Parts: sequence; structure tokens; C-alpha cells
Amino acid sequence: MSQEELIVLIQKGDIKAFDKFYKDNWRPLYHMAYRSTGSVDDAKDLVQNVFISFWNNKENIEVSRFHVSYLFTSLKNGITNLYKKAEVRRHYSEETIERDPVYTVEDDYLAKELAQTLQNRVTLLPDKMQRVFVLSRYQHLSISEISQSLNIAPRTVKNQLSTALKILRTAVCIIALFYFF
Repeated sequence: MSQEELIVLIQKGDIKAFDKFYKDNWRPLYHMAYRSTGSVDDAKDLVQNVFISFWNNKENIEVSRFHVSYLFTSLKNGITNLYKKAEVRRHYSEETIERDPVYTVEDDYLAKELAQTLQNRVTLLPDKMQRVFVLSRYQHLSISEISQSLNIAPRTVKNQLSTALKILRTAVCIIALFYFF
């Protein structure tokens, strides 16, 4: 049976004719796909997609103008799309890795240790300074709210907060040097 006769039968929905057409044409397509991708699974998927597309568009095929090169062109387009998708995935995965650094158990431990040490240092601050710091950083009050709450001038709140941050920053730097060097 000629290829033209097979296509006419396929256009009528003949599964046996499609099966014969598939068996006659899949191997060279598979070899081309495998050579292009280096992956058995990708090659199988690409060839399968070519034949699915062929079946889905069987009514639109002009029998007199059909040539097997149609299948190879379809395969080439599938390979191109596969590489484009892989490139997009690679690009976004690299972007994600750059944005989201990998944290280890050790990093988590160090963060907890640093937070605990910082909390201990806060308790060593003078009483008034400690209250200003806690209201600002833990309870998220504004300078004017802290000023009203403690009945002190806003400028005093700013000074106390600034001094507390300097003390704590110095302590954190010393701790960081201890842990990382």
C-alpha cells in the first residue's frame, strides 16, 4: 500500500492505516530526535508528538502534496521548542538560585545563636535605653508613641535608640567575627 493510500485511509479515521504509517516512519524520526537531544525519553516524546499532531491534523493534509519531510519539519520544530523550554527553565532556575541562596542547618543554628546573643545584650542595656529599644524594635512603636508612652521628649527617644543601636551593632560585629573567623 502506497503512502498516499495510507494517508487517504488515515483521513477517514482508519487506525490500522495509521498504525502502518507509524511503523513505516517512526524509526528515522526517532534517530533524528535522539541525535538531537541525547535522551531516549525526549526522543520518544518528540516522535509521539509528531504523530499525535499528524493524526489531529489529518483532515487538513493534502494527499497529493504530502511528503515525509512534513514529519521531519514537525520534529525539527518540536526539538527547537524543547530547547527553548529548557533554556527558559535554566534561565529561571539560575535566577531563582541567585535570588534564593541555599541556607544550611549551620546557618540556621548561627542565626538562632546570634538572635539569642542579641537578646542577651539588649537585657544589658541601661533600663531606659532598653525600654526604648524594645518598644521601637519589638513592639514597632513610632518615636512619638514611645515618647508619649514613657513621658520623655522625642529627641531623647532618638538619642536612646541611636545609642542602643550603636552598642548592639558593635556587639553583633564582635560576635560575627568570633563565629566566622
